[in-house]
Amino acid sequence: MYTVDSCVYLQWVDPPVGENVIDHAMSKGIKMLYKKGTTILHEGEMVHNAHFVSKGWAAYYLHNLHGESRIACLVGPKRVFGLGPTFDKLPINFSVKAIEDCEIYLVSRADLIQAMVDDLELGIEMVANVTKRLRCVFEGANIFSSLSSPRERLIYFFVSLLQSRECKEHGDWFELPVNLSHERIGEIIGASRVTISRIISKYKITGKLKSCKNKLYVHRELILEEYGEIGI
Repeated sequence: MYTVDSCVYLQWVDPPVGENVIDHAMSKGIKMLYKKGTTILHEGEMVHNAHFVSKGWAAYYLHNLHGESRIACLVGPKRVFGLGPTFDKLPINFSVKAIEDCEIYLVSRADLIQAMVDDLELGIEMVANVTKRLRCVFEGANIFSSLSSPRERLIYFFVSLLQSRECKEHGDWFELPVNLSHERIGEIIGASRVTISRIISKYKITGKLKSCKNKLYVHRELILEEYGEIGI
């Protein structure tokens, strides 16, 4: 697994950026507000700004030739998307949508390049963020290919969210930072809505999952036992 600062980054949640990038984005960027359901970047669009998320959650969507789409990855607070495409100046082959109300700072390509010239450490950090994301994708895909069942992939998804550093801890329970329907979770991990509903229902009966006010909570026991059993 790919490890930075003792935190394992997994496939389905972008890693956070460093404080230098956060400070620069919030001081130089233009603040934009996006309502839940808004498409922030469209497939085929040329990206002219890096997008730093200060509040809320968004999702990368992949599309096929039949007009179908699925969530591929989540991006939450203290994370950036569109950084690589902004430098590349190439059309993107995905879209990004707000799955919650989002507050996002837009930083232009010209400003990013000038910042990299003026501050070497900031430049290194921005390049490292792009590289880190690629390594996470490849490492996650490698692990994902070894998971034989939807149950294992669901546990892996929960751990990805827990390691996002955005979860709230309530005793032995962890509140997942983003609320997704069973259908959406199934899209991400490659399983049907019915299968996800069945697995979650089973864990609720055994006291390892619970729902409250549209939030899903994972018990520490589920992670210690089930994740350890997978042996990743």
